[in-house]
Amino acid sequence: MNHGDHIVSSFDNDLAQLERRVLEMGGLAESQLQGAMNALMKRDIEAAEHIIARDPELDDCERAIEAAALSIIARRQPMANDLRYVFGNVKIAGSLERIGDYAKNIAKRTIILARHPGVPIPQDMAALGASAQRTVRDVMDSFTTRDAQKAEMVWQHDHEIDDLVARVMRQVISRMSQDMIKSPRKDSDEIECSTHLLFITKNLERVGDHATNIAEVIQFQLSGGWKTAPRPKGGDDLQSTAG
Repeated sequence: MNHGDHIVSSFDNDLAQLERRVLEMGGLAESQLQGAMNALMKRDIEAAEHIIARDPELDDCERAIEAAALSIIARRQPMANDLRYVFGNVKIAGSLERIGDYAKNIAKRTIILARHPGVPIPQDMAALGASAQRTVRDVMDSFTTRDAQKAEMVWQHDHEIDDLVARVMRQVISRMSQDMIKSPRKDSDEIECSTHLLFITKNLERVGDHATNIAEVIQFQLSGGWKTAPRPKGGDDLQSTAG
């Protein structure tokens, strides 16, 4: 092996290690989201507290990825094609950190909801959570295999989460309206819980948005260009009024 081959091999090893860090972070973010949804549906305070306690691990992962990327740039001075992968991995880590933040936020609101078991969780909330989890899993699969087609599929299907978000919001708002009509002096705890359910719904919508962001980064890494077409959006005006 000549000196040039050694440099190329070393860079490939650095990049592979960086990608492994991103994959590990993606697995943790997905696990956090799944745990948060399980805690919500079971109204499990202990499980929710566990999700909150693990959130700093994602912050540490993001910082480690940023540091590794800066080290690669400083030591290897990658050319444009390779630099796309390094830069893209940092952006993906940022989106994964935000997904973890939304999981933590769901867990925090779950603790409040768990103390008021009389307030029902919307029937479509589980489906929305499952859709958000599937989107994160699919986009990280596309990262693993460098599959532009699968990344495009995630991007195209973002509207499905939007549709579920709109449905869940309608269910929450409909119940709030009916309760207030039946009892104008409705317990403030029930109104507060309904508000938390609306925020959880928006958190899951944001998870979908960040998964779509990751899909766009993967396509940029593979093609060298950013998507310019607007994302397919679903749902209705109800989402924007509650955002």
